[in-house]
Amino acid sequence: MLVSFGVLLILCGLGVMGFGLFIFYAWLPLFYALIGFEIGFLLGKWLAGDIVGSLAVVLGIVGAIAAATATYLLEPYRRILLGYWGGAAVSLALAAMFGLEKLTSGFLGILLAVAGGVIGAMLTSRFFDLFVVVASAFGGATLVVAGAKAIVLAVGGPAPGTLLPALVTVVLALIGAGWQLRNVARWAHVQPLVQDPLADKPGTSPPLHRRDDAA
Repeated sequence: MLVSFGVLLILCGLGVMGFGLFIFYAWLPLFYALIGFEIGFLLGKWLAGDIVGSLAVVLGIVGAIAAATATYLLEPYRRILLGYWGGAAVSLALAAMFGLEKLTSGFLGILLAVAGGVIGAMLTSRFFDLFVVVASAFGGATLVVAGAKAIVLAVGGPAPGTLLPALVTVVLALIGAGWQLRNVARWAHVQPLVQDPLADKPGTSPPLHRRDDAA
């Protein structure tokens, strides 16, 4: 089962890493769910001591549901929520890259997620598309590496250290960010592939998933 879950993590990570911006504009609730899953999954790994086990999976699912639900319930604050979820995901991904979950308690991971979320909420209003690209590319790369580590451990391979996974994460994140930045102009104007229930009604503020040409 660990191998199957590792493969699923890799596939999801590659999708988010290379197409995060497109998913954001085309399937907004799905994007929030994926970010929420990553936050819950990384927190679960931290609390479990860097083990991809049931706690990480359960918290990942809970995080996905919570993020998507919060988006619906707190519709006027979607932009702030995006910055908060994205900042929390990036901060946890950075911590995972440097292996901090092996050295500190899970409580520090929660504090780090909160701090990263606050910073992300402040940055997203000024660097919106770039923020989505960086958060999705780096977060997706982290999931890919986590899935690869799960597969290696499942087949009885040696436990990977910190340096190689960190280097692979950085390389994958740069590749994903570069690919997404090449497609910003095209993806930022894509029409939602399904009816978006969060779209603003006539007479209200512009919808979140439309590029602000004045920015």
